[in-house]
Amino acid sequence: MNVIQEKTGDLTALIKIELEQQDYQPQVDKQLKEQRKKVNMPGFRVGQVPLSMVRKMYETPVKAQEIERVMSENLYKYISDNKLQILGSPLANNEKTPEINWEKDTSFTFCFDIALQPEFTLDLSKEKTTDYEIEPTEEILTKFIEDIRLRYGKLENPETVGEKDMLYGHLEELKEDGTKKEDGVDTNATIFVDRIALKTIKDKFIGKKKGATVTFKPHKAFKDQTQLATVLHKKAEECSEFTSDCTYTIDTIQRMNMAEMNEEFFKRAYANKEIKTEEEFKNTAKEDLCKTYSSQSNNFFINKVSEQLVKDTKIELPVEFLKRWIVETSEGKTTAEDIEKDTDKYMDGVKWQLIEGKITTENNISVTDEEIISYYKNELLPNYFPPMPNTSEEEKKDMDDRMTKIATDMLREREQTAQVHNFLLERKVTELLKEKTSVKIKKVDMDEFMKEVQKSTSDKK
Repeated sequence: MNVIQEKTGDLTALIKIELEQQDYQPQVDKQLKEQRKKVNMPGFRVGQVPLSMVRKMYETPVKAQEIERVMSENLYKYISDNKLQILGSPLANNEKTPEINWEKDTSFTFCFDIALQPEFTLDLSKEKTTDYEIEPTEEILTKFIEDIRLRYGKLENPETVGEKDMLYGHLEELKEDGTKKEDGVDTNATIFVDRIALKTIKDKFIGKKKGATVTFKPHKAFKDQTQLATVLHKKAEECSEFTSDCTYTIDTIQRMNMAEMNEEFFKRAYANKEIKTEEEFKNTAKEDLCKTYSSQSNNFFINKVSEQLVKDTKIELPVEFLKRWIVETSEGKTTAEDIEKDTDKYMDGVKWQLIEGKITTENNISVTDEEIISYYKNELLPNYFPPMPNTSEEEKKDMDDRMTKIATDMLREREQTAQVHNFLLERKVTELLKEKTSVKIKKVDMDEFMKEVQKSTSDKK
């Protein structure tokens, strides 16, 4: 066997792999002997078919399979042994690979194009970045606390309809003369009073008792097509021309009263914290809300910094190779025409991958299985298994053991674990960029933050 590397450009090369019969034939013979044990032919017992007949039937496909295996193994072994830092993956060069006759040839030559990662320098200390700390307004914080109180509130069945009640009842479509439309809407429906867009219609419901019937126009009550479709039990596209009057007979009135602000509620809402007063609860809720904001802020930060670093870092790329590589590895999802339209976008993506790789390598950033398990256990699973108040130490230990087992089992889900790995890696890169760059902290409310996001989006167009 002979492996040769030929330079074809500043960042490209050709790898030529030459195989002789001795490189693959012993394994081919071994495979054929194994195949012989399974062959079932008339006139022979299983496993007793002459090897010459087995060879005649199966040698060509077995030979092709074995040659491709040996070729592939040695291609990547050469890359590894020579510490070649490649971009993408090797691409078969069909023009320089001689035509193959699998049945007659004994010597084979395979040619592959590769691209090499470019050298570049990265000085994060020169980068000026902005980190947005989003502060909730009093109005938003109050609404957030009300939502928590409703979540842990008490469900009641009041006598009359209020502004935030949920109604169960029967909806019937009417003809223009006010009589029931025989082939019209005739269905049970749930209506949330506070989602009724038109005040005059909302007022028709408020104060009504169980059994009362209200006549109204659903298409004016629910401007959102999705809500209208849900009430009418139709597809959204079927609702665009619906303008009929309907009657709605109220069967049930349900109201979720907000939980009282006391220690029992505090413990239910935040079982893992010791909260005694309304002020402490408000501060805890604010911290909770800020965590959500922090996630949005971090996403914006990494997007902006990645754009900035790609723009500020000089990186030469083997563009033609990468365009070909993207098309050939996209499984038909991306065409050469697509690449030509957005070449800069694709190349910027490659540059960011190189920059991110350099950041992680130079700063020893990695994500371990233990960190992934910890994320599953402490950040993801509590959303599905929230801590319960008044649990004993033994119950807490049992729950902890259960969570650990579930998290460990989830690690085996490769696709999801790969996503979590990338998420945690990006989170570490974000934290490092905030440490290494010259960061300006800017405190804003959510409205101001969204204006920054919208401005950034419009600037890209």
